[in-house]
Amino acid sequence: MKKIVLFFCTFYISISIFSISNCKAQIDSSSPRDTVVVKKHSPKKASWLALVPGAGQIYNKKYWKLPIVYGGLGATAFLIYYYADLSTLYKKENIERIRSKEEGYIANFNPDLANKTDYIISQERERYRKNMEICVAACVIVYALSILDACVDAHLFYYDISDNLSLGVKPKIEYNPVFRNTTPSLALIVKF
Repeated sequence: MKKIVLFFCTFYISISIFSISNCKAQIDSSSPRDTVVVKKHSPKKASWLALVPGAGQIYNKKYWKLPIVYGGLGATAFLIYYYADLSTLYKKENIERIRSKEEGYIANFNPDLANKTDYIISQERERYRKNMEICVAACVIVYALSILDACVDAHLFYYDISDNLSLGVKPKIEYNPVFRNTTPSLALIVKF
């Protein structure tokens, strides 16, 4: 478990350093030193970086989403480990109980599970296996959602959200040529 935590910490630090160096503007060597050329934001690059958990969010400069991505992946990974461990424990106990019915076999029962029946042991094993599979699916969903979020965020990177945008409702009177009369209506007016 310590190796996994060390791996994720090292990975997180390297991604952070990459994003900080990648986000800075580059100075064009062919132009005067005053001119700064800013890189264009590429949705394609963000999509490829999103394959690494959190890298797409860093590229899109949405650093506040990193704890959500890593928290979701970390929680589901921990639950996978937890339920796999319990499933293995009950599987070994179930195998020991089946083998103990053979002649000449010396059983090695788990003392913590001694008061449970064979039926309960097999049911618990199936329940923990099922929970582990659900957690694997949840981990895949969290990973897919982080990729989707990075791709959508990259496409909307230059989307203008300013105070000049407004939507208004204005009463309007229109002439209806079919019935040859005027009808009141409401018009939606978008200002940008």
